[in-house]
Amino acid sequence: MTYFKIIFATLLVLGFSRNAAFAEELVQVPAAIQISSRVSDGVYSIPEIINVAKNNGIKILILTDRDLMRWEYGFWPLRNVIKKRVEGNSIFKYGIQRYLKEIGDFQKKNKDLLLVPGIESAPFYYWQGGPFGEKFKIMDWHKHVIAIGLDNPDELRNLPAIGNTQGLMLPFKIKNVLNLWPLLLLAAGFYYFRRPKFDYKDFSGRQLSSPAKINRIIGILLILSGGIFLFNNYPFCDLKFDQYRGDLGIMPYQNFIDYVNKKGGVTFWAHPEAEYITEHNGIGIETGAHTDYLLKASNYTGFAMFYESYRRVAAPGGVWDKVLTEYCQGRRQAPIWVIGALGLDTEDDLNKYLQDLRTIFLVPEVNTEEALRALKKGRMYVVRGKDSANFIMDEFTIRDANTDEGVIMGQELRLKTTPQIIIKGHFLDGGKRRCKIRIIKNGQITRTLDGYSPLEIIYSDFEQISEKSYYRIELQADNLVVVTNPIFVSKK
Repeated sequence: MTYFKIIFATLLVLGFSRNAAFAEELVQVPAAIQISSRVSDGVYSIPEIINVAKNNGIKILILTDRDLMRWEYGFWPLRNVIKKRVEGNSIFKYGIQRYLKEIGDFQKKNKDLLLVPGIESAPFYYWQGGPFGEKFKIMDWHKHVIAIGLDNPDELRNLPAIGNTQGLMLPFKIKNVLNLWPLLLLAAGFYYFRRPKFDYKDFSGRQLSSPAKINRIIGILLILSGGIFLFNNYPFCDLKFDQYRGDLGIMPYQNFIDYVNKKGGVTFWAHPEAEYITEHNGIGIETGAHTDYLLKASNYTGFAMFYESYRRVAAPGGVWDKVLTEYCQGRRQAPIWVIGALGLDTEDDLNKYLQDLRTIFLVPEVNTEEALRALKKGRMYVVRGKDSANFIMDEFTIRDANTDEGVIMGQELRLKTTPQIIIKGHFLDGGKRRCKIRIIKNGQITRTLDGYSPLEIIYSDFEQISEKSYYRIELQADNLVVVTNPIFVSKK
């Protein structure tokens, strides 16, 4: 075995694959995204998750425990006083600082695995019907967004998610003085409590009559009422939204996305095709599919493709392609990217999940900064199936036929002539297997190719290129599906 082959074999054992065709300085790193631990609604401890991930060759582990699991219904006009609250395990309940510190400690003990803290959040829910009616429901609790890259306790503490008053408070304004109206009740209460039965005074003006019993009762009632309403109105500021105003559409989610962007993080819709309809203790819990939110929202990073977002979102001509087309037409500031998300919070076999689905990052080195940069730039592809750990997409690039100038996923190439699409891949066990490759251009399957691994395909697209276009690839084989992020091309 030559020196080069030894180096190459070593990289594969480590879970990396370096290939000059993708980019000379980039390595391919397998990642597992969206696993909850016992800190929130998961069944595995963080050390258990780490050990299973390492045993399956995972090099980047993105934990996404639930930020806040809190449901509350309050009765008007004392919603903050007369209320029912149910709260489950979450990062907030566990302790934000404690959680982040523990992840940092685990990172120090596991230097061969990059731990990236993330969250799975339900930014909004609302109540439908009343608590004494037959159709009392909590709506939209399962519209979830994954946020990655918030590693500062204050950033999490101020998340604008339903139930987190600190994150939803608006600045105090002059009009909020009206929320202090219970002080009038308190003042009136103290007045009545001390008001005498008769207005008799001596020559020096001293009150001779003691307070009347009825006045004391009225005073006490007014003081109690004022104190209760004052407590109810605290913190006296308005909230951006709450759970009592009905369906607010995309607003709460866009607000959450904008906040994460401002803090330098990334956001992915978790399962936009999934419906969740059930009942608990006579209360309906209902969330419908929300693929349209991917079209309504802006400036989010992407969406999770598997396990629940292929049929309407990621299939050719689906929502993903519509969003990418809007970007090419200048109607969006940025494209969106795909990741594979495990969504694991049950007692299912973690080994099985990690062997079936992974996202492959293209990074110059393995650290949090580069992992986030890859997510922001679309430098990753998704593999699913029993052979997901056995396949390497050695190359998906587009180059100008005359200049050999080329780009990788997430990048844009300014073309002088014809685009050449290069696709290479192989199975680590050396198997020769039949593969079907679909080249998707601007949402349409422009070419379907059949081949056997190891693959080496060069396809020249002689059709006219619009002002800006994109290509993405789907590869299928027995026990394997590969989905790439797009490459963009435009005319010079």
